[in-house]
Amino acid sequence: MRELFLTASVNDADFPMACAVLQGLTWMTARRSLHRILFFYGQPQPKPLKNTRVFQQPRYHMFWKELSAQLARSSYVIQTAYEVVQNKDFGKGTAMEFNSLPGTLRWTDLPDPLRDTPVTSRKKIEIPEQTILLTTMTENGFRYKNEMILETYSFVRENVEFVFSRYYHLPESPGRPVTTLPAWTDLRPVDPAQKWVLNVKLNVLDDSHPERVKKANDELMAVKAELDKIFEFKPIDRRVFDTRIAPPPVIPGRG
Repeated sequence: MRELFLTASVNDADFPMACAVLQGLTWMTARRSLHRILFFYGQPQPKPLKNTRVFQQPRYHMFWKELSAQLARSSYVIQTAYEVVQNKDFGKGTAMEFNSLPGTLRWTDLPDPLRDTPVTSRKKIEIPEQTILLTTMTENGFRYKNEMILETYSFVRENVEFVFSRYYHLPESPGRPVTTLPAWTDLRPVDPAQKWVLNVKLNVLDDSHPERVKKANDELMAVKAELDKIFEFKPIDRRVFDTRIAPPPVIPGRG
């Protein structure tokens, strides 16, 4: 799958008006979602996935196979995402049993060079409805790095998705996720300016056809022209989205 998207930033004070604009554009009320995002470091040297239990799922076998091929090429930081509920999971003192909860595994590649366009284009793999992701990560040598809370407000018009997002810090817990989530009011945005990021997204399921990717790019540019007077969509340095892990340096032998 290939993901193409535009990016703009929105000040917190302007956020209600920005939502109102997209509500009028899409004729729908925003869907608010909260996700607990865990980040895992891959192994220093690229390695394919082992043949674990997840490969036995016929529905998602193709995605796991593709992910394994990508990990054999380069080592990456991978995300696992779990949906949470504000009045149920925050500040209640209850622990989450990750291996029994359905989560989504997310992998993204380094985006293509921009070539004078504000549209970011990158390969993406998302595998939903997985209940043993932590075990799978451990079995394949991935190490827990850190976690955040992701808040999103989404709108959809035909096949175009408009998503406002903002990340929040969680207390540090070296080597493992925090046992319980703090109260929602205790969370602080990762961005000190508390801005929101607006992404306008399109997915191309089969990106082996260049004309389909070009069509998606053209659709996003049409949306940009439609919203240019309201949002400033800027080209983003692709290194911002680089999730690859550099291999350890090779030290020449002496003597």
